[in-house]
Amino acid sequence: MPNQTKTKKKRCDVCIIGAGPAGLATLSAIHEPYSLDSLTNTQVSNANASMKKRYKGTGGVGPSEKKICVVDPNDSWLGGWSENFARLGIKFLRSPAMAHPDHFDMNALLAYAVANDREDELIESGCAQIRELDGLGQTQFGLWKLPSTSLFEDFCINLARQLPHDYIKDIAVDLIQHENEYIVTLADGTEITSESVVMALGPTGTPVIPPKICDVPRDQLIPWNRMQENLKSCHEVVLVVGGGLTAVQTAQHCLRRGKRVYLCSRRTLIERHFDIEHCWFDKRSANKHISDFYHQPESRRLADLREVRGGGSVPPLYMNDLRKWNKTGQLTLVEKVEPEFLRSTKDGKVWISMVYNQEDSREKKEKLQLAFDCIILACGIKPDCTINPFVRKVLENVPIRTVGGFPSVSVDLEWSKNLFVVGALASLNVGPDGGNVMGARRAASIVANALECKSWLRQEEGGALSNPFQLFWDEDSSSSDSDSE
Repeated sequence: MPNQTKTKKKRCDVCIIGAGPAGLATLSAIHEPYSLDSLTNTQVSNANASMKKRYKGTGGVGPSEKKICVVDPNDSWLGGWSENFARLGIKFLRSPAMAHPDHFDMNALLAYAVANDREDELIESGCAQIRELDGLGQTQFGLWKLPSTSLFEDFCINLARQLPHDYIKDIAVDLIQHENEYIVTLADGTEITSESVVMALGPTGTPVIPPKICDVPRDQLIPWNRMQENLKSCHEVVLVVGGGLTAVQTAQHCLRRGKRVYLCSRRTLIERHFDIEHCWFDKRSANKHISDFYHQPESRRLADLREVRGGGSVPPLYMNDLRKWNKTGQLTLVEKVEPEFLRSTKDGKVWISMVYNQEDSREKKEKLQLAFDCIILACGIKPDCTINPFVRKVLENVPIRTVGGFPSVSVDLEWSKNLFVVGALASLNVGPDGGNVMGARRAASIVANALECKSWLRQEEGGALSNPFQLFWDEDSSSSDSDSE
């Protein structure tokens, strides 16, 4: 009789697939009893008083305690995120200090830096000089500063330690709906049965390759995230193709390795603090922008996702560094051009013609023909959720429409009842910052509300959002009717 391996089974209330910033934001939003950012001081006091009574067993209400498991192929939280940042040697985040996964308090990262004597790892973003932000106190006490990569990572690891959960290092390969639950199958055969599942999988799609260089031999056409293994010492002259921050960071990485670098963009590099306009971060205008975005047809939202980001932009900090490299002669910026593959030669060179865009007829007459040792692609991705094998299985088992590569989920970010998406996958509903930490934090809050994690705040007896005087009543207090009699 053949040996039969017994399938390992686990059960939880919520299964989060993905341990990046979006997954951590979801874990925090589900566990935290409330957010200081959305309650008044009186409501916070009421909530704390109610929870204290509940824990003492003298009444009161409080949040439910859900059992949560997190599935990710990396050893620990932010493993994939950290790997990408390390690959490019990124020392500081582009997002400000108020953009982090802690649902409880927007000031948490800043407070962590102060408590650990690491305020020197917060640098000015330049946003304090933006006139439109003058009225925001956030610019005065550091919330618009940029945290170092190590500070952000340490903060997130510390946050994860404080939030109860089971971390499972594995890959989710399948999901089926069974009655009112989901069964997630892992690569090792483990089956996790969960009432709710949250997919926090990060950007999913196919790398964009400019059409005129598609025929470059694949060993000489290197995606930016494969540089570590494919960029060799013999690659002395490098062409980086792309017009966003990743392309600039890729160029900087090559420059630090002593390469002669050409950075080619189909348009002039756009200098901007964040990848979307600051009005999406400004609390005085953000809600209106988000509401206006969501109340458009999906086709218009999809167009807005492209338009708001504008094909990528570069913060002043990086642009200043590029200008310094340009002056040394080690970097050449080639803007408003389309690279066109001419030929490969026996000496390992790739010959490229730089064809200027038609918008500038004078420059169009000029053509550069240059030889490179390799070409590095950093043109972003075309969204396509079906590229991810797990998402593809979910689509097979729980069909849903896709629009422009994004799943068409509900206003509560539900794919199906209690099956949610957060992060870049939710961009069609969350907005152009869906793949950023700010958008992930907002999406996580939507999911927590849909799971009724904060419903206790609205309960009639003891809820922080109920009658503000109710917590002070005793059971023997007479009603107003009897007093009037």
